[in-house]
Amino acid sequence: MKIDRLAPNTISEDLPKLLESKYGRYKHFEYFMNDLERSRLFCCENDNTSTQSFAGYDGDKLITHVSLIKDKRLNQSEAFFGFIEFPDDAESFNLLWDSLVNEARSQGISILKGPVNGSVWHQYRCITKSDGTDPFTTEPICEPYYFTRLVSKKPLAEIQYYSAYREPFDIVLRLIDRKALEKMSNLGFAMNEIKEMTPELLQTIAKISRSVFSQNWGYTELNEKEFIQLYSLNKMSAHLNSLYALYRGGEMIGFCSTSEEDKKTLILKTICILPKYQGLGLGNALAYKIHQDAKKRGYTRMIYALMREGNSIKNFPKEEAVIFRHYAAFEFQI
Repeated sequence: MKIDRLAPNTISEDLPKLLESKYGRYKHFEYFMNDLERSRLFCCENDNTSTQSFAGYDGDKLITHVSLIKDKRLNQSEAFFGFIEFPDDAESFNLLWDSLVNEARSQGISILKGPVNGSVWHQYRCITKSDGTDPFTTEPICEPYYFTRLVSKKPLAEIQYYSAYREPFDIVLRLIDRKALEKMSNLGFAMNEIKEMTPELLQTIAKISRSVFSQNWGYTELNEKEFIQLYSLNKMSAHLNSLYALYRGGEMIGFCSTSEEDKKTLILKTICILPKYQGLGLGNALAYKIHQDAKKRGYTRMIYALMREGNSIKNFPKEEAVIFRHYAAFEFQI
């Protein structure tokens, strides 16, 4: 097998076939592929990014693929890598990895971050540990051996995430207690449940997200067009069950959203609160209200999706939560 260098700002047209052969059995494969296409557009048709991809074939069948993704907003010595697929074969992986590293070095890159499709706003993580259950709707999909192969390249840093669930989740209502809502109100904050996304609301979410996540690993500042490209109004509306928004006066200062996985299961996304209002118990108030409403509406299972280890909600109660998937992203010095 040899590795072909593709035209700049392209992803192999055979990549969807490879992905379908590997992951097409999963229920949410179509959602996964729609997200992949958004990432492709972000990388290949964006003034702030440039992409160089490499592909390896066995005859006319694509078996390996990777992209070097440069973003003008990163340090000049840094880049992402993503759209990575390969068989569980050391020789094939090493050929692919060497092509990526040699290209990066030729462009003055010394730090590679990933695997990330597009940006850290749209991550593709390695699975490090799993109980074998199928992916939920918004979860990245990858082969379990990807972690082992990437770790063999001795990363400088490993950034860890996890997903968990509770069934039932009554313990959250006992651990947090309704007093969290009373404290929120006494401090002058209010909460609204929103069922429909609007362009104005999406812009506000983008603004808050940029402020909250600006110190995160691999952060890049997305402009409004880029944010909407990755998190379109249609996409958000299609998968939104409820958006819980926090207000101080007339200003929205935080939010948390849920989506319905099935008639008994909700997915809870990251609780996002402006930095100056963190530490006041507002995250607990959001969590209490979300679980309270979910119970009233007949849901019995809550999935806590793609949570960063050690993030600002590290004090969120973990009692009786079952962690069913661990993930990692990496930083390599080359």
